[in-house]
Amino acid sequence: MELSWLVVTAGALWWALCSTVHIGSIVAGLLQPWARRRQATRQDQPPISVVIPVKQLEPEADAAFAATYAQSYPAFELIIAAAEETSPAIEAARRGASRFPSVRTRFITNIRQVTPNPKVSSLACAISVADHDLILVKDSNIRLADGQLAEFVRHLTPGVGLVCALSIAVSPKSVAADIECAMMNGHHAPLLLAASALGWGIGFGKIMLFERDDFLRAGGSAAIAHTFGDDQALAKALASIGLRTVFAASVVRQVVGRRSLRDVWDRQLRWMVIRRTEEPFAFYVEPFFSGAFAAVAGSIGAPFIGIDWWLMAAVTLAGRLSLETLFVAAKGWGWSWRFPLAGICRELLIPALWLRTWFAREVRWGGVPLDIPRGNT
Repeated sequence: MELSWLVVTAGALWWALCSTVHIGSIVAGLLQPWARRRQATRQDQPPISVVIPVKQLEPEADAAFAATYAQSYPAFELIIAAAEETSPAIEAARRGASRFPSVRTRFITNIRQVTPNPKVSSLACAISVADHDLILVKDSNIRLADGQLAEFVRHLTPGVGLVCALSIAVSPKSVAADIECAMMNGHHAPLLLAASALGWGIGFGKIMLFERDDFLRAGGSAAIAHTFGDDQALAKALASIGLRTVFAASVVRQVVGRRSLRDVWDRQLRWMVIRRTEEPFAFYVEPFFSGAFAAVAGSIGAPFIGIDWWLMAAVTLAGRLSLETLFVAAKGWGWSWRFPLAGICRELLIPALWLRTWFAREVRWGGVPLDIPRGNT
């Protein structure tokens, strides 16, 4: 067989593999809520300590805090943890506390950073003083739907050590924010939900619910202090003591508002660095299953099925983006005519981020540059 025909065949086979994985992740992502609800069988509702680390003021922060305070749950407290004594984000939390005086709220500020990950430093202080053994860590930019505290607890069944929830991006108000929505809702979401449906325990730190005793048995803060990927590190630590990580059936919403391209680049680079350090296999193969690479593989393999290379590339990209658009619409996450265009920009961004991640020695978090912990570079 001629070398050129081997290359064509390889391209066609890789295109078929990429397409199968993409379609399979979409289908599994649609089925995941049904599968998880069948397993969410816990009935009791023990009191919860909700820990919210805060740094910068996020879009619609007041609404996010109010949604947490207004949860229909028998008993819970809020612990707001921050490195600063005061900031616009802390003031937003104080406004929420003043509106809901019946919910016990404590502010722990001036927290000294004792780990490379500033979030872990805040969590360590907050968890140590929490009134309750059931801990829910929630990012300040996440808005809960009514009743979600109770739903998360239903997923914490015997054998489960960590309950996470997928966050989706909503309310974009700039081109860059549209690209972030395409990255989070169209690219990340199907893969993460498919992994959940298949039983793969991936930690996702926007929402983390766990028992404090399990956290301490798994190594406590020391087990997650070495990396920016504290969520996946916690999932691994709990797995080491025989406890699984699951995704809840419902998603939480993150208002992205107005973003700059630099904001999107910094956030996505940090997340890709986390994948490089905590899930290296996923990082290594990620660009080779992207839409851009599938289009390249399809154009190489086009002679195998007898069509023009440019048509094969165009059909591949259009088909993938159309499928993602239908997935997002079926999920009820909102739809915009800009989504496919943002998806094309995302496909150009993924390989650039991947190449940059190989050489990254620092990331930006909340606008602050942080060195990647030694041993993770």
